[in-house]
Amino acid sequence: MEPTILIGLFFITICIFAVGLLTFLLPKKVRKFVWVILGIILICSYIYQGTIRPLIIEQQTGKAIEVLEGHLEEKYSMDSWGITDTDDFNIKPVINLHVIFDSEPKVVYEYTVEDTVVSQVRMWTISGKSVEESGIEPQHEE
Repeated sequence: MEPTILIGLFFITICIFAVGLLTFLLPKKVRKFVWVILGIILICSYIYQGTIRPLIIEQQTGKAIEVLEGHLEEKYSMDSWGITDTDDFNIKPVINLHVIFDSEPKVVYEYTVEDTVVSQVRMWTISGKSVEESGIEPQHEE
């Protein structure tokens, strides 16, 4: 599991534990009902964080890669490339993807994909320097 998911699960567990301790201030019949509700919330949270959320992110990233592939095929049909995601584990409307063209293996291009809109955000070299510092003339700048 990713660290962000583990942190989320830890936070949820601590909150439910704290509310569970507060239930000792309630009457016995109400306390049992609240514990059942807290247990259901805890189980549902673990199911969501562990299985549903990663599937949503995977699907979202897959769609963004398809849109970016279409954009790159249209714009650079004579070239080939590799696409990787940025290891973001958040469900969000904008997806960031990294592209390395086979004809320019030392430069990484970062694209954002929002719905069907593709934008080139920035570029840098594999070594981590900016393109300007390294003196490389980018061939795929948009």
